[in-house]
Amino acid sequence: MTKPKDNRKRNRFLIIFPILTIFGIGITASIFTTSETNNNYSLDGIRNKIKDSIKVSELNGTTSRWVRKNATESELLKLTEYPNGIVKAIAYEGLLRKKEFAQKTELILRAINDTTYIIDNQSRCVMNVNIREYIAQNVLLIDDEIPIPERLPDFSLTKIEKEKILTEFRKLRVKKKANKMF
Repeated sequence: MTKPKDNRKRNRFLIIFPILTIFGIGITASIFTTSETNNNYSLDGIRNKIKDSIKVSELNGTTSRWVRKNATESELLKLTEYPNGIVKAIAYEGLLRKKEFAQKTELILRAINDTTYIIDNQSRCVMNVNIREYIAQNVLLIDDEIPIPERLPDFSLTKIEKEKILTEFRKLRVKKKANKMF
């Protein structure tokens, strides 16, 4: 009578082993893919304190006010090319909040066209949005679908610049909705 029990245990193991193997391979592949992408990006010219904070933000899924406030303009510009959505969002928002940064309109237009990486932010609430949605909804407050009384904070933009940004954002949103239909 003990033999059937042994066979059942062995059969369970034979079923579970391939599942665990596939799951393990998937996790390993995702880890290597993520680290490989980020290892190809050079952090030259970025101070160690900023690098450390970026790594923490990237791993924890949180945007970092400290980086936005303490990184230099050149560091933030470099980080807008970083291969991670959270880090790119930190960089875009940091530059927009720097009063002395002059090319805000161009930066905003670039940010709202940036849909390559997803922001999986867990600092306040779980989000799964691209950079355009994050910048429009959480930084600029220009998304018409969100009922907020004041839209497009000052950021030292002229009325013409604000209108250009809003036009581009709306055009991209219409394009996105059209793509969802097909």
